[in-house]
Amino acid sequence: MTSEEYIEVTQQFYDGAIHEMYKECWGGENHHLGIFDETDDFFEAAIKANENLVGRLSITPQTVILDVGSGFCGLPRYIAKNTDCKKVFGLNLSEKENAYARMKNAQEGLDGRITVVDGDYNNMPFADDEFDILVSQDAMLHSPDKGKLVRECARVLKPGGTFVFSDILEMETLSREEAERVYARVRTSNIATHDLYKEKLREAGFEILEIQDLGSGNLARSYQEVHDIVERKRDTLINEKGAPAGIIDAALEGLRFWVEKGYEKKIGWALFVARLRKE
Repeated sequence: MTSEEYIEVTQQFYDGAIHEMYKECWGGENHHLGIFDETDDFFEAAIKANENLVGRLSITPQTVILDVGSGFCGLPRYIAKNTDCKKVFGLNLSEKENAYARMKNAQEGLDGRITVVDGDYNNMPFADDEFDILVSQDAMLHSPDKGKLVRECARVLKPGGTFVFSDILEMETLSREEAERVYARVRTSNIATHDLYKEKLREAGFEILEIQDLGSGNLARSYQEVHDIVERKRDTLINEKGAPAGIIDAALEGLRFWVEKGYEKKIGWALFVARLRKE
């Protein structure tokens, strides 16, 4: 998949019926997986994932942060509300998601501390060494070239800066046939492995400080919740939100497959904590 194809496919995916579907699933706030260790509530589990990531950041009143693939801007809002950082930027491809995020940020009085930027994280519209911290939640899987994406992250991050991200991972037990079905649900050309991210981080000049296994079970549980919400709200999505029935039904089928592969531990979920080396 070329860069141009990836941009078009990703924008079509998130600006289409999936936009309304995901707003319904995540309540228009967070747009990522959840950690169910201490809760059975999906929305609380998503907040736990925020807490887990932000707890690994050292933030001061001078800290400027970039969320790579910011979706609805749930994580930037969480950071702005719960830390004294100077500014959070959210970089995202979807025009619909970005418009919604700007509206939500303004409603909560956070538009002065959060800036949403339209753009491609494989070719970021930022200067070198612009940010103190980079974060990302379950968004990097869409990149067709994970090495290029990680190099772009290194370029815009200040030397000594921290990069903390979670992502969905392909496990060794996933067959090629299964992998193609996994990729098809989110219209990506590949999903990274633990080893691929470790390799690309080191090549880009990062020191890996921690890799936390967030658990295939949490992934499966999260997508089961998404599936069940979509199934319950199917008629509303079709009749009131204008989502085509074929797209909703295909999404449900894809979600069922992801849940199955998650419980089989063929798709994983992990958090990476890395620091950019000072030259």
